[in-house]
Amino acid sequence: FFFSLGTTAPLLLILVLFRSSERRYLKMSVRPSANIMPAQDMPPAGGYRKVDMSRYLSKAGIDRGPKGWQLWAGAAAIISYGYYQVGQYNIERNQQKMQERKVRYALAPVLQAEADREYMMRETANLKKEAEVMRDTPGWEVGMSPYFSGKWMPRAIAQLDRSTK
Repeated sequence: FFFSLGTTAPLLLILVLFRSSERRYLKMSVRPSANIMPAQDMPPAGGYRKVDMSRYLSKAGIDRGPKGWQLWAGAAAIISYGYYQVGQYNIERNQQKMQERKVRYALAPVLQAEADREYMMRETANLKKEAEVMRDTPGWEVGMSPYFSGKWMPRAIAQLDRSTK
């Protein structure tokens, strides 16, 4: 049927179908008339039945848990115990730190003596090497500071440089 009408027939059919669906959408988007009142759910005649709250309350009367002062007292007791525990931990930690400090202070002279001994070994090796390298330079004094500041400064040596031994 469409082929007998030519090539424009399918286009005409699509246009007709589009227009009819367009009208349907336009009708749907129009506001309902003011004559029609919307249907609204209403309670049944005589109203809803009363909710029985007695099953949620205790038999001895209205008992809804602890009283306000009991809640405050319980919270204050728990918070006080927590602060007590924090204070005890702080005292223990301070004692531990004091012991560690005393041990560190007791070990400091031993560690300093060991560092001084190692410095002297490196310094003697450096002075020997300096004397060997500068032996042909006239007026050179081994170990003399080139800065002439009059203040003693330890020689800047790499921390783990043990190749000078």
